[in-house]
Amino acid sequence: MTATTVVLADTHGLFRDGLRAMLSADGAYDVVGGSDDGRATVQLALRHRPALVLLDTFLRGLDGIEATRRIASRLPETHLVVVTARHESRKHDEVFAAGALGYVLKQSGFDVLRKGMLAVLHGRRFVDPLVDGLSSANGGRCQVLSGREREVAQLFAEGYSTRQIAERLCISMKTVGTHREHIVRKLGVRNVAGMTRYAVREGLVSSDE
Repeated sequence: MTATTVVLADTHGLFRDGLRAMLSADGAYDVVGGSDDGRATVQLALRHRPALVLLDTFLRGLDGIEATRRIASRLPETHLVVVTARHESRKHDEVFAAGALGYVLKQSGFDVLRKGMLAVLHGRRFVDPLVDGLSSANGGRCQVLSGREREVAQLFAEGYSTRQIAERLCISMKTVGTHREHIVRKLGVRNVAGMTRYAVREGLVSSDE
């Protein structure tokens, strides 16, 4: 039987390596790529066209929800499972709206993840039993920003300059400045420090950064 191909995305190398080892030991899965960066994860998915992508909501460069959205829109045959330590009901809803079929908490262990992977491979939505029953959260500042504005806010929070962001996103510095103006106005913050607090709260960057 042909092994199910998988791409892994998580900023914690130890977790990523451990999950790779468990999937390999299972015998049914072949991990064809891994990354801690959202854009690199999208490129890995496009290159390998895996059956499964397992990713966290927090990734470098491009957050996991936007990476999920991009992969789902371009690779409809690839199944996406978000594996995260965060379990906010709003983010839970965003994950599925972006195109994922599975939502698993890291503290649940490999057996739950395996069940989730099997479910989504058969086209069924899977929600970790620990968070099943979460109600949808209405509103929230995260929904105020567009996908591009979330990217720009994340990159500012990660310490990139306006010029570096422009080069990374292939847009002009003026456009970056416009996005920044929109972000600070929408969030009601004054500077990059305010954007950083937002990014940490929304899981776009780690509080350990």
